Amino acid sequence: MANSRNLLGWKAQRIADINEELKSAILVQPYVEPDEIVRLLKAMHYVIDGGGKRFRALIALACAEAVGGKDYWAMPGALAVELIHAYSLIHDDLPALDDDELRRGRPTCHLVFGEATAILAGDALQSLAFETLANGQVSKKEMAGPDDPKRKNQALVFLAQAIGAVGMAGGQAMDLAFEGSVPDFDDVLNMEIRKTGCLIGASMAIGASLGGADKETAESLNQIGQHAGLAFQITDDLLNQTGDPEIMGKNVGTDEKKRKATALVVMDQDKAAYLARKLIKKAIHDTAEFNSAKLSWLLGSIIGRTR
Repeated sequence: MANSRNLLGWKAQRIADINEELKSAILVQPYVEPDEIVRLLKAMHYVIDGGGKRFRALIALACAEAVGGKDYWAMPGALAVELIHAYSLIHDDLPALDDDELRRGRPTCHLVFGEATAILAGDALQSLAFETLANGQVSKKEMAGPDDPKRKNQALVFLAQAIGAVGMAGGQAMDLAFEGSVPDFDDVLNMEIRKTGCLIGASMAIGASLGGADKETAESLNQIGQHAGLAFQITDDLLNQTGDPEIMGKNVGTDEKKRKATALVVMDQDKAAYLARKLIKKAIHDTAEFNSAKLSWLLGSIIGRTR
């Protein structure tokens, strides 16, 4: 049984590995391209270099280990989901969507590089995510996993499904359509699963796939992860209303100001917090068969976050 000290040590080491690999993935070519492409690469690097919890990447690594593989076998998948997450944040912050000025304590990408470059940086990060996962390459050769096309293909399908029209992009479309309205309870939760839960579910399924799990096991983890991702988004909704902007690195109260249809539109804070805890308790129960302290710990960390 891993203790908290070991878990924290594992997390710190893997975040350092993830950050190093992400920088390597974007800066794999020296700046010998035309100035316009250099600017685009710098915008991509700016977002990736802004830090972050790396939760999606970590849970992918934990799932690879949970199904019997080495955690680092899932590193290409971990990098892919972080690149997708970065792309989604750039686009979320744009004036046409959430129109935010701060992200992780710094001006958002479009304020630094302009809207056009920010859009293209998001596009390029999405493309790089699929290239990274498809190539299955990492800069540290000792962290390379088995070169298994079946595992890779299964992971690619999970990623593509998670971010398309019935996944993350669809959730964002619902989010925009619901602004200023009071949708049904089920509609709001459906939106939040799509816009946040689908990528977290895919992170778990991708990690499991690269760790050697069969499709049925990976799909089961995908479903568990989607509902854990709902708890993640509900916690975000609560933090937007009650969080400390200094700790979070972004403005708070923006959901209410923009009349966003969050979980707090259809339930009060206490009920929202209760639902989030219930969802995580179930996710931990449903993954108990894997006997993974890392996976249970990461799922439990969704509750009580301060950023």
